[in-house]
Amino acid sequence: MNKEGTLYKVVLLGVLCAVCGLLLAGVNAITEPIISEAAIANEKANLEKIYPGASFTAVDYTDDSGMIEGVYKADGKGMIYKIRGVGYNADGFKFLLAFNDDGTVGGYQVLEENETSGFGKRCFEDEYVSQVNALTSSDTAPLLSGATLTSTAVQKGFEAAKTLFNAGK
Repeated sequence: MNKEGTLYKVVLLGVLCAVCGLLLAGVNAITEPIISEAAIANEKANLEKIYPGASFTAVDYTDDSGMIEGVYKADGKGMIYKIRGVGYNADGFKFLLAFNDDGTVGGYQVLEENETSGFGKRCFEDEYVSQVNALTSSDTAPLLSGATLTSTAVQKGFEAAKTLFNAGK
């Protein structure tokens, strides 16, 4: 084959692309678990607020609500859902909601919020938290009078997590 010909150059380029593709696939196979573990490590401090000392694994999911930002399995404990909602404050809020393996709520933990004191902020205070912690995956989160926007957003996030949990995700 003529090294100056077009066919030679096309074949050489094809072989080089195939080799590079195989090398890239190999590097990806090696680094994917490390990258996944690093992502979970960033969340682990928050996840351990609900299940201290548990081993966490990120779970693939499809969320039609658009409120779920992450799903994590706590081995031998349950599932944790990272949820973003928008209440009265347009910046929104984030919270974790966990369901134990038996379907009871394993924890409800605020991560970020800037809701109005005495109104929306009540959705992240002890009285409401204890109400949510007493629920199961077949219940509906309670609404708070005077905090309708925020508690409705929490309720929708609860429903989104409950839907995924009951579907096995």
